[in-house]
Amino acid sequence: MNKLFIIALLSFINFKPLLYSQNQDRGIDRRPTLVGMSFDYGYILKHSENLRELDDAYPLGLGLEWSKILLTKNAWEFCNCLPRLGLSLAYWNWDNPDILGDGILAMGFVEPYFRTHKRTNLFFSAGLGGIYLSKAYDAEQNPQNLSYSTDLSFALMLGAGINYRLTNVWNIGLQAKYNHTSNGGIRAPNKGINFPSISFRINKSLEPIVFPDFQKIENRKPPDKLSRISVTHFSGWSNASVGDRDKFYVLGLSGQYSQWIGRRSAVSVGSELILDYSRREQISLDHQEDDFVQAAALIGHEFWLGKVSFSQQIGIYYYNDYRINDDIYQRYGLTYNFSKHILAGFSLKAHRHVADFFDLRIGYVF
Repeated sequence: MNKLFIIALLSFINFKPLLYSQNQDRGIDRRPTLVGMSFDYGYILKHSENLRELDDAYPLGLGLEWSKILLTKNAWEFCNCLPRLGLSLAYWNWDNPDILGDGILAMGFVEPYFRTHKRTNLFFSAGLGGIYLSKAYDAEQNPQNLSYSTDLSFALMLGAGINYRLTNVWNIGLQAKYNHTSNGGIRAPNKGINFPSISFRINKSLEPIVFPDFQKIENRKPPDKLSRISVTHFSGWSNASVGDRDKFYVLGLSGQYSQWIGRRSAVSVGSELILDYSRREQISLDHQEDDFVQAAALIGHEFWLGKVSFSQQIGIYYYNDYRINDDIYQRYGLTYNFSKHILAGFSLKAHRHVADFFDLRIGYVF
């Protein structure tokens, strides 16, 4: 495996960029191709009591990337950013070969870039894919691996980072990511592998890139509506393990008011009602009569990027009859407005460093 990556690295460094014809609109309405490599270092979270007996593990990842960055006016108007769309293939060593083995991860990702007229760019990232895992749970040969029980699992990634343009061909970047693998409850045990990581990467464009400064070409206008009121339904699967089960349905309803405060930003306040059926199961096992329903107030910040919104919120429970976790949690969400009234997307709810659940959501904007 090490020889394979050395060969790939040498081939990547010596690759000759393709030459393209130049025109007056160079850098506008173009889709340059980039190839790259990434190096990740992470830490596996022991998010379940059943995983406490495992030693600390610091996984390493080596990856190859292929992507295109959309230098188009349509892309800019879509999100007030220049998005990069790509595919990655990575090898992961979980730092626990006897129990967790290793993995091969294939993922599609999207990264909206901001401040592209500057040499240093900010970006967010989200990825979805699949992963092959080499040492699944076996009752006789590998009973300690409660993280996964199937060779194939789903993989999710959320992150943010900084990209620096060395030249109009070479880029380097540093990214903080939160990664999650799970088989979606197909087979137990399925605690999943949750691991934040730091990623260093280097990318090379196959043609010189000149980033258009659409902000100077056309000044950004305020949104048509400076405030929004929305109601959203969400559904997902809890990551909690209760008794012999490790997947429970979660649903809820939220209402939110958002106010634009300038440029791309808005502040938001709201409330949500959460029905997590893992809590109902835990209450039953504990022979309690508490209510499993939760209600919380939300306050946060949103990036309004055209039809796309990226949100970060703090939730504070004001109704939490059965208390088994912190009273404060975080939410991170990404939504897309299909029309003036209909939105859809997904969100992650977490208590500090422990992911509670991912959910899919659909809502109505008044």
